[in-house]
Amino acid sequence: MEPQVTMIVHALESLLPRLGLDLVCAWVLVQGIYVRLYPRREYVFTYWMLNLITFSVAYVLAGVRVEMGLSLGLFAVFGILRYRTEAMRIRDLTYLFVIIGMAILNGVANTAESLLRVALIDGTVLAVVALLEMRRQGSTEDTMVVRYDRIELLQEGQRDALLADLSKRLGVECLRVGVEQVDLMHDSAEVVVSFRRRGGLP
Repeated sequence: MEPQVTMIVHALESLLPRLGLDLVCAWVLVQGIYVRLYPRREYVFTYWMLNLITFSVAYVLAGVRVEMGLSLGLFAVFGILRYRTEAMRIRDLTYLFVIIGMAILNGVANTAESLLRVALIDGTVLAVVALLEMRRQGSTEDTMVVRYDRIELLQEGQRDALLADLSKRLGVECLRVGVEQVDLMHDSAEVVVSFRRRGGLP
């Protein structure tokens, strides 16, 4: 029994520091930053599960000789993951990419030195995310993409009428409008609206 006990103890000594670091980083990113700033909580479960699964895959593959192409392929599969039921916002996808990237980094750290390097990288990533979010929250201006049906107001000389109409419909003070795509078949356009946020809402 002693060899088996030794193997279990060795496996736990290898796993627990990496798993602990990964769970702490995931908690800071998901619960400490994302949940506090955004009212949409439906992705919290997804972030946690993808983090744990990705960490597990990376941890197991770290002890196996895997070609670099396969490793990058696995990362790409996770990175481009989309759900057919609902399109994710760019910011939600960014959090998804960060949570997966940290799980891979934490899973492949197989020595104390590499674990320390990964911990420093994790801390830097979390600090950058927090600083960027704090800067965004401190700003009074934000953007949104909307499908607009009055394309006659997109003509030259209609800027004031366009901003007034969008402000009335959206209930915010619209500052600028940029046209992304025009669909003449359906008399609509996809526009990017810059507006002044109220009460620091995300």
